[in-house]
Amino acid sequence: MPILFIDGCHLSGPYKGTLLAASTCDANNDLFSIVYAIVSAENNENWLWFLSNLKELTGSIPVMLISNRHPSIIVAVEQVYDRDKHAYCYRYVKENFCAETKMLQRGIRGKVKEDAKKLLDAICYTRFGTEFTEAVEQLRAFSPELANWLETKGDINKWAKSQFLHRRWDLITTNVAESFNSWIRKDRTHSICALIIEHIDKLANLLYTVKLEMTKWKNEVGPKIDKILMEHVARSEFLKAVRYGDHNVMVRGSNVDVCVNLIHKECTCLEWQMTGIPCPYACDAIKLLHGNIYTYIEEYYLKSSQQKIYASSMIPIETRDMPDVNNLTLTDWVNNIFICHLQQLVLQEDHARSAKSHNFKICVFTNVAYVIRVVIVFLNVEILIQKEYEFF
Repeated sequence: MPILFIDGCHLSGPYKGTLLAASTCDANNDLFSIVYAIVSAENNENWLWFLSNLKELTGSIPVMLISNRHPSIIVAVEQVYDRDKHAYCYRYVKENFCAETKMLQRGIRGKVKEDAKKLLDAICYTRFGTEFTEAVEQLRAFSPELANWLETKGDINKWAKSQFLHRRWDLITTNVAESFNSWIRKDRTHSICALIIEHIDKLANLLYTVKLEMTKWKNEVGPKIDKILMEHVARSEFLKAVRYGDHNVMVRGSNVDVCVNLIHKECTCLEWQMTGIPCPYACDAIKLLHGNIYTYIEEYYLKSSQQKIYASSMIPIETRDMPDVNNLTLTDWVNNIFICHLQQLVLQEDHARSAKSHNFKICVFTNVAYVIRVVIVFLNVEILIQKEYEFF
């Protein structure tokens, strides 16, 4: 199931506003931008509009969403997508938990605060229901108030690994979305038109660079995935595997025995199922049966998938007839097909720079069909500009 990370960040250019974005990972777990939108503010209306456009893009394909717990995101997801497939970023949950800890336990020592965070980590990262219950009880013994907050306001089933019902490739944060925000940090200080144009250039260059780097892959997977896999292989050296027949292997560690089924790509430690990458126990079982470890990795991580993702390139956009953004008369737009005359509209500079004076929505679909839709509502004057750019 594809996974999308959604998030919003503020613009610091002359017209302010908020940039909403949806991103995902490519086959090497690197950032892959899907769509972004520039809106007036992060509210229910704008998030609903954004996700509705995103839904048109994904169609009937079921997707997994990961976001922070912004109220407007939660409301919009429930109206557009399946709320059961909406996970929350653990990093934001942890920040809320630490704030609650500080409020409930004023004046406590730093070590006690760290102990509280370790207990929360145990609740989040355990893969088994029994261990999850034990971790919650340990937190309750540490602080009944924190345990009560977690159960009533913490939305545990949205971020704890053992409680979330759907596969999310072991990804529990919105770090990918934060990477996108960091990637466009400089662009966010510019005007909207400059932001869009500069982002097009950066995106086109990124697509080309990744395609070039892909030719240097030494194995069937990318460098990041290969590094994880080799770490698992190294850890498997300390395990002992025993054949049980029908592709079932018992693997014994220092304090646990697990069962590995190579046909179904399953391990009772659950890591293989959650990540799609053979865990150390699976690596030991594969080695015992003299298998090729790369054939047991999920298809989504393979070089063939990366080639499909970056198969297309972007066509440069000619800007010879682009109007001057400082000129209120827009002429000769799209080969004189669309002409808008605004000479009678008198604007004050402070109005132009006031977020209260205008409500705008700009949605840019990147990498898929590159569509630019701009709807500007400014002093009751609407401008609709639509132009499509397709890949090769």
